[in-house]
Amino acid sequence: MNLHASLSVDARHDKVWITFKAENRGERRVWLPRALTDDPRPAGRVFDVRVHPGGAPIAYVGANAARGGTDWFELPPHSAHTHTVDITADYAFRPGDHTYELRYEGLALADIHHPEATTPLVTEPVLFRHITP
Repeated sequence: MNLHASLSVDARHDKVWITFKAENRGERRVWLPRALTDDPRPAGRVFDVRVHPGGAPIAYVGANAARGGTDWFELPPHSAHTHTVDITADYAFRPGDHTYELRYEGLALADIHHPEATTPLVTEPVLFRHITP
């Protein structure tokens, strides 16, 4: 599986917008968790957000996942997909001006017919500054 994933953050205007980008550089289809690809407000702690420096985790305060199992999004060979979500209300950002570290650590699927055969999908950490009123 030749899959590359990255995150970017836009934390202007009192919001924290995260853009997830996945690139399938391989010859076969791959499947990604739907929470990353088209869910307008993913349920459950999808992203790992921590204070920087120090690494103290920021509590997830959004809705918990109510559905069972994982829904998958098919990413064709030699294609890319981006999706942006607002996580401002889903994490307990500290009041004031702080720097945070964001990452995603999850799974991708090489064969939809074998959901037990997953592959780790990890992004590099991204630092961002957010000012909470």
